[in-house]
Amino acid sequence: MAAAEQPSLLAFLRAELAPRPGRISRVCRIAITCTVVVIIGQIFQVPLTPYMAYAVFLVSGGEAASTVMVGLVAALAFTIAIGLSLLFYVFDASEPALRIPLMALSTFAGMYLVRVMTLGPVMFLASFVLVLSQTLIDEIPNLEALTHTVLWLWVVVMIPVAATILVNLLIGEDPARLARRTAHDLLKALADALRRGDFSGLAERRQEAVTLMEVRHKAAFLNPGLHGRDALDSMLIETVAELLALCPLLPPQTPAAIRLPLAAVADDCAMFLSAGASPGSLAVAMPALDLTPEATAVVIAFRTAMMRLREGLSQRNSVDAAVPRQRKPLFVGDAFTNPSHARFALKTTLAAMACYVAYSLVEWPGIDTAITTCFFVALGSLGETMHKLALRLSGAILGGLLGGICVVFVLPHMTDIGQLSVLILGGSALGAWVSTSSDRLSYAGMQLAFAFFLTVLQGYAPSTDLTVPRDRIAGILLGNVAMSLVFSLLWPVSATDRVRSSIAEALRALAGLLSSGTPGTRLAAMRALGAAHRFTGLALFELKALPERALQKHDVITLDSLDRIAAATFTIADQAASPAAAPADAAAAGWLAASADRVMTGAPVQPPPPQAAADLEGLLAVTPADDRIPLQARKLLLQQIALATDARS
Repeated sequence: MAAAEQPSLLAFLRAELAPRPGRISRVCRIAITCTVVVIIGQIFQVPLTPYMAYAVFLVSGGEAASTVMVGLVAALAFTIAIGLSLLFYVFDASEPALRIPLMALSTFAGMYLVRVMTLGPVMFLASFVLVLSQTLIDEIPNLEALTHTVLWLWVVVMIPVAATILVNLLIGEDPARLARRTAHDLLKALADALRRGDFSGLAERRQEAVTLMEVRHKAAFLNPGLHGRDALDSMLIETVAELLALCPLLPPQTPAAIRLPLAAVADDCAMFLSAGASPGSLAVAMPALDLTPEATAVVIAFRTAMMRLREGLSQRNSVDAAVPRQRKPLFVGDAFTNPSHARFALKTTLAAMACYVAYSLVEWPGIDTAITTCFFVALGSLGETMHKLALRLSGAILGGLLGGICVVFVLPHMTDIGQLSVLILGGSALGAWVSTSSDRLSYAGMQLAFAFFLTVLQGYAPSTDLTVPRDRIAGILLGNVAMSLVFSLLWPVSATDRVRSSIAEALRALAGLLSSGTPGTRLAAMRALGAAHRFTGLALFELKALPERALQKHDVITLDSLDRIAAATFTIADQAASPAAAPADAAAAGWLAASADRVMTGAPVQPPPPQAAADLEGLLAVTPADDRIPLQARKLLLQQIALATDARS
């Protein structure tokens, strides 16, 4: 039974590494760009060629817009960092006592600003490069040679950034096309599920609909004319997400007379997304339903959302109004009031500086990857950090082993750069295939590629030295130990805390949907639910390091129950407003808001007041049959809330 509930590692890897639309083309772009960059580095003898190849992985996004944005951020960050590094050398090149405080200050500032600023990634990269450039003083004490090396760093970054941006602008994935394809695939999957009457396979696809909004925003980055359709596209994406969310409440034995017309509408909308033809006028009649009143309310809400999707797609080509782009604020709302931002920065600074002092004392500069580990695995909770540490270590070990095999058995037989290019192409493709998985595995692919590059590209001629992968793995282990100790002992933040905050955020969004029905609220609730599911998995990586933070079963409602409560709330939002139902809506919204507060404090969630259900039953008894559907939707929500609290107890 446990094996059925917990997928095996082999099943997890099979699912993550399976081919999917667009994956092969993305892997080819990364592998080809890495090979071109390595050829340039070898021909012109640019230093740090492995880092040039790895930079391609850092810059490459899922589509062209992400790649361009990350590339521009990296170029700006490295330019700032190189300028500051040269300035710092004036003060600390001959003063080790001043160097450590400056490095600590740079680390703290970068990690703080990445949490509180819109331009946080720029500050993070600038801080990282600035700190690493200061560590070069230990290896290159000659100031002239040091300046020469640091100036080369700008070239080392600009070459892969320019190459990656150029390749993606020429043959990269257009984000608008990616969004249409993803929506098409979701609607086809929904249509197939409606035809079969089996909705179990749609549970894992809900988050894809939520991430569609991010892809749509990136499409507007390359095509500003899309801003005129922001409101309509947001509504369409929210509707697709809502349809997938409603599926768990559809009765298992929904008659084919209901399912098949809805499947036809889903196919019609999918055809529009793939071919561009406006959906035709297809009526979805409601036959006599052999369903419970509550199930009937769900079916009507599903049909309403489906028709809203079709009508919105029909109007999309005619909407092209010029809308000014809203500017994001420079700082987040709690930038200077939330102490967790400063604590996070301080913890990362302590871990990074401890690693620097440790390998300086033992005079082992080859393990400076410990500092890199501290920067790149520092995340909001211990579970997230431990997860990324595990991926970084496993990827580095696999990449080092692969590179070591090549150093011993392959490189001695190579005689020209063409043969090296084939080897780099294969290693890059392997790392890229893993790195294009979900965030549960992708970071391991990047580390696999980096370790492979460091091992194979040790100069401008074949090498048989295996100390580089050894030192790299040792540095990662040191960084792992430092980050684990600091993040579990100082102001520990558990992934369980993030689960609770995500659940509370979802409950508040649902309460707001009942109270005001503001557009975008459904998507906000589903985004929070997706985060709760994600952090629940990440909590497993804490390895009982924070036993007092364990998520007890009696503390909160289960995530499956919360998914059903969200679907029932969406059902109400899709029914005609009824003044008679206002007391029931107020009671449900009050329970959702109160439960959000209780979840945040870890207090048990209380059942809904029984008077609300009794009043609703009395109202149903005196309401004509034709007007009962909105009230039945409210009854369904109260039932789901009652089931959730019963399961909790």
